[in-house]
Amino acid sequence: MTERPSPTADTEQAAGVVVTGANAGLGLETARALAGTRRPLLLLCRDRRRGEAAAHGIRDEAAARTGMSSAPIHVVRCDLEDFASVREAAEEVRALCPRPAALVNNAGVYRARLERTAAGFERTMATNHLGHFLLTLLLEPDLRAAGSRIVQVTSKAHENGRLGRRPLDEILRGPADYRGFGAYSDSKLANVLFVRELERRWGADVIPIAVHPGVLASKIWDRNRTVAMWFVRRLTRFMRDPADAGRELAGIATAPEWDERGGAYVNLTEPVDPTLPEEPERLAAELWGRSAEAVGLAT
Repeated sequence: MTERPSPTADTEQAAGVVVTGANAGLGLETARALAGTRRPLLLLCRDRRRGEAAAHGIRDEAAARTGMSSAPIHVVRCDLEDFASVREAAEEVRALCPRPAALVNNAGVYRARLERTAAGFERTMATNHLGHFLLTLLLEPDLRAAGSRIVQVTSKAHENGRLGRRPLDEILRGPADYRGFGAYSDSKLANVLFVRELERRWGADVIPIAVHPGVLASKIWDRNRTVAMWFVRRLTRFMRDPADAGRELAGIATAPEWDERGGAYVNLTEPVDPTLPEEPERLAAELWGRSAEAVGLAT
């Protein structure tokens, strides 16, 4: 088995962390927590203006807290549903941070009604799974060389995913019987299977971990004007504070105690067994192949 790199303290301090969806919600809170580690940060955001505002806020908070300037913070535009944007972002990330300590695949959406991207893929699956799949594989050489932590934010909703119910190509593009929660659950099951397949394929070189951060009071619920989402928004006062989850996620991304947890599924901070369909290994391998075809990569 190939041994993972053991960076010195100096190189470890210099190794940056890449966070997607870092201008709001869990991504922003994770970046804020990571700023305390003095690691360079790469904030991947769909909207560069909002990303720059988030970076400015993190710098100001670090200065107020420590009296020192923060480690470098870079904003990289990345629209995960647009594969050309993901490719451009990956090139920029590789130039800015060639040996990342961690990649935190956090960004996510929920769509109550069927929407398709310009490329014809169902928007929830394109953003939550395909975009992160492409980004991770484009960064493969650097991630493997650095022995990086790959933290994939998923959800307990993966338990309701049913990726085996029909051909995966149809699910990726949006089935006729589309249901918002069903699509979200499918994308989160895809996240879990992606981590398991990463562990099988790259596990000697990287540390992939899937994390359910809890049900958070985030803006993901605000973009769907349906009766069901109206009720959900009324319940946000009972949901977890994204700041608490962000601190936990930052720890999973960087703390040494997670070095031996490759392939794990974590509920908050507790490794547990995920709920998987029959023949998960076969389904994970098939999903990898279909995803690679969808994003234009050789399998």
